[in-house]
Amino acid sequence: MHSNRGRARGVVPWFCGTILLGACSLSSDDTDVVRFVFAPDAIVRYMRDTGIIEKYEQRYGKRIDFIETWDEAAFFAGGHADIASTGDYEIPAMMQESDDEYVVFGVYNLGRVPIWVKADSPYQSIRDLRGKRFGVTGPLSSAMIWSVMLAATEGVDLSVGTTEFDMIVNSHFALGELLSKGEIEAGIIIVEAVISQVARGELRLLYDVGGTWEYYRDHFDPEKRHKGVPGNIFLARREWFDGHPVEVEFFLAMWEEALQGWRAEKQQIIDRYPEEFGLDPRSGDYTAERQVMIEYLNAHDWLPDTVYLDERWIETESKVFDLMREGGFMPEDAPDPTFIAVDPPSATR
Repeated sequence: MHSNRGRARGVVPWFCGTILLGACSLSSDDTDVVRFVFAPDAIVRYMRDTGIIEKYEQRYGKRIDFIETWDEAAFFAGGHADIASTGDYEIPAMMQESDDEYVVFGVYNLGRVPIWVKADSPYQSIRDLRGKRFGVTGPLSSAMIWSVMLAATEGVDLSVGTTEFDMIVNSHFALGELLSKGEIEAGIIIVEAVISQVARGELRLLYDVGGTWEYYRDHFDPEKRHKGVPGNIFLARREWFDGHPVEVEFFLAMWEEALQGWRAEKQQIIDRYPEEFGLDPRSGDYTAERQVMIEYLNAHDWLPDTVYLDERWIETESKVFDLMREGGFMPEDAPDPTFIAVDPPSATR
């Protein structure tokens, strides 16, 4: 297994000092309010519009305060929310920067950003791309977990600052354009940013996986059924989690219904919020692109079967942190984040 110990690689991506730990903490005086910080999301809109949020607020006598930001980890680390959504592989950085103890108690969506190449390119693996121009949005998130896994499986250094690739850092949509024009040879890009090119048959998935969760399942779970390396888990401080069992139950039960709604109404949700999936109903290519997106999501759905963790899931997921240590992405003596399996509520509530 490839190792980069001693290279201090983990120093660069560990939030680069932007966690805002010096910000003043905003504590909630209202114990019936759960403050949740997250990146804008179609399922949250669906929850609002279909009355799921109101249903559970009334059932539990609680209220959820949704706080939208693209920097949810920094907002949470600054003490401004009770629950955050973030990748579990990003938690060690937060633990390194803070004395707080964190708890992962649910999973919302999976690591779903793939590596794209041109459909007619000769590249079949990351090793084929050594020395080529490769696009990422930055050192964290999907780029980080791809780097962790590919260091282990193929012995490559895909981290920002590498000498093995000519790394180009830009937004997902800018990278999609660069890939289409041949100005980069590959990129870690959300499907929403390249759906037009995919519909035209111009791009293909490297390894034929729709994101990091599928690659992890295929290479690090002997049973090949793990749905993990989530793009967003539910994270709370241990003190808050232990002191708010009803709020935790309320939060997960509400989210579970929304997740099951996605399972039952996936196509309707895409049609209701097309812009969340990179689709423009005013475009002459909308019908074709919509169909490609539906087919893509049927093949590479990035939402899990349930928000609730179980012990097998936790055990398999915890291997991520061994890989991070072995590849130099976190200190060898750093502890694993704490995962807790919460039981679903009884049907009588």
